[in-house]
Amino acid sequence: MRRLGGNPEDDSSLLAAAHRAFVNLKETLTGRNDRVIIEEVERGEDYIKGKFKTALEDDDLSSTTRSLIEQAFTSVRAGHDRVSALKHGTAQ
Repeated sequence: MRRLGGNPEDDSSLLAAAHRAFVNLKETLTGRNDRVIIEEVERGEDYIKGKFKTALEDDDLSSTTRSLIEQAFTSVRAGHDRVSALKHGTAQ
């Protein structure tokens, strides 16, 4: 990110959110409730999907940076869709 002229997001709120997601997933796995596990994973996928959408709204992105974010976002969306399909019982 720095090589492309940006700064990685490393504020405490992002780190705290990642930690909370990990703790919630760990607690969920202990209970072995598949539905709850899938919902927790989906919540994490929703969070990261939102971060990519926000990044793509930045009008100051270079074409190279925008292209990289779009490529990564394609993968994020696909992962989100797979988790959503599991949640709704239509796994592919």
